[in-house]
Amino acid sequence: MGVKLVMSKPYHLVIFDWEGTLGDTIGPIINTIAAIAKRLNYDEFDAREARLYVPLGLGMVIKKLFPNLSLHQYEQFLQEVQHYLVKESLDVILIPGAREILQQLKLAGMDLAIATNKGQSSLKRALLGSKLDKYFSITRSAGDVPAKPCPQMLEEILTETGFNPEQALMVGDSTVDMEMAKYIGVDAIGFDYDHNQGEKLITAGALDVFHNYRQLAQFLQLPLN
Repeated sequence: MGVKLVMSKPYHLVIFDWEGTLGDTIGPIINTIAAIAKRLNYDEFDAREARLYVPLGLGMVIKKLFPNLSLHQYEQFLQEVQHYLVKESLDVILIPGAREILQQLKLAGMDLAIATNKGQSSLKRALLGSKLDKYFSITRSAGDVPAKPCPQMLEEILTETGFNPEQALMVGDSTVDMEMAKYIGVDAIGFDYDHNQGEKLITAGALDVFHNYRQLAQFLQLPLN
């Protein structure tokens, strides 16, 4: 994978996923799940595998990693993880280059939005904590609307901003981002910071897969720092 494409049409709206695309929030989430699982005497799990499930939502991560839990155990586990993540207010760590690409896009006159399976309250805290809230005219997250790959959050973003699917670009790190965009004719670029999902993203509909924001800036014909 790499910068193979040259942008063939101008985009007016760039829609980002959050986790694994702008914010590197996966590591702290996996560490929290592991710590609570150890305290509850549940089995250990493969952290690398777990990172692949995070885009599906916290509840799905737990179901995938611990499929034999009873409903009561699952609900208790989920509540404890959610409580810890809210209580600790973990520091927001951005993917390298994320802030700079948003600044460049804004200077280029593009509208920016977020479509994420992250909860709305958690997303709001992350945006405020990272001081990225000023860049986005609209956000949609699971809880407000059905989770990805259902395209409703993208449809609402397009409706509110007034752009057509052909004028928008989705940037995300998971196959559900690509599938969601494909459903309604929005171009999508895969962002594979961890270098582990490139082929899956292409298969799911990505135009190309980039591993850093310098490559995305080049594709969008933005100034390179």
